[in-house]
Amino acid sequence: MDNDEARSLLDKIAAGDQSSMAAFYRLFARQVHAFALRHLGNPSEAEDVVVDCMHEVWTSARRFAGRSLVRTWVFGIARHRLLDRLRRRAAQPLQDIEALPVEPASEEESGYERLVRHQRAEHVAHCLERLSSEHRECLHLVFFADLSLAEVAEIQACPENTVKTRLFHAKRNMKRCLEHRLRDDDEH
Repeated sequence: MDNDEARSLLDKIAAGDQSSMAAFYRLFARQVHAFALRHLGNPSEAEDVVVDCMHEVWTSARRFAGRSLVRTWVFGIARHRLLDRLRRRAAQPLQDIEALPVEPASEEESGYERLVRHQRAEHVAHCLERLSSEHRECLHLVFFADLSLAEVAEIQACPENTVKTRLFHAKRNMKRCLEHRLRDDDEH
């Protein structure tokens, strides 16, 4: 769906059209959930961010001024809800974080292939956690949410060149971390 269609849905949401809100939810909920899950590591909390974000879309659709793409606006809302949740979490005592779900294996996949896929996912998750929150968020928005650098700059409230720099450092640090972990695996 392009921005004009998403904008049309927002206009209908502003008028109270529930079916347009349902369509809007289907359009953005999975992307927002993946974004929140990457930062929170907890599917239930990520779903709460989706609900909070979509509730704000429902109540704030009239205020969308059109100065950005609709998806940039949605991810900006999601980011604020996510940061609120992280601040509340930091104020609470540490708790165990649920393990990220592993995608189901195909029936043709051997035990060895499942093991390799699982180890690879652990390495990537470990290295992502080692990144700063700005770098991790930048990577997610560009590669998983498929946002442009300009959109990420708007969401992160920084110049586009800062996003480019963050992305450069994030990729470099991921590469170094993965190489180090794979080298350690080979030695053991």
